[in-house]
Amino acid sequence: MTTTPSQATPSQIPPTMILPEGLTADYIDTIPVLCETISRLQNFSPSNPSAVSPPAATPSFNANSTGPLNIKDIYAATDGIKHKLQKARVGVNSMPDMHRTIEDQEEEIRECEEKIAQQKEVLNLLMKVGLNMKKEREERGSGDKMET
Repeated sequence: MTTTPSQATPSQIPPTMILPEGLTADYIDTIPVLCETISRLQNFSPSNPSAVSPPAATPSFNANSTGPLNIKDIYAATDGIKHKLQKARVGVNSMPDMHRTIEDQEEEIRECEEKIAQQKEVLNLLMKVGLNMKKEREERGSGDKMET
C-alpha cells in the first residue's frame, strides 16, 4: 500500500527537531564565517614586508571588519566563532537522547522495523477479511442491497 503526499497522515510526517532555547542554527553553522575569515587571511598582503613592526600595545583590529586579516589578528577574529561553537556544543549535548550510543539507536531501529512488519501483517489480514466479506456479500446477491 503506497501513500501519496495528499494521503499522508500526521503520524507519517516526521517530527521537526526543536533546538534548545538560546541555540539557533546560526550557532551550529559556522562554516560561512570560517570561510570568510580564511578568505580575509588569504587576502592580507603587508604593504612593506621588510618593515614589519611588533604588535602595538593596543590592537587596532576590529573583529567585525571585512577587510584583509593579518595573521596576528587571527585569534581575535576567530574568538566569536569559538564562543558560538562552545554554546552550540552545550546546547546540542542538552538535547534528548544525545547520550545514546549507536548500538542503542540501531536496536531501537530494529524494534521499530519489527513493529512495522507486524503492523503490515495485521493490515494484510484485515484486507483479506474485508475482501472475503465483500465477496460473500456479492455472492449472496442483491438481497442485501437497498432498493432504489
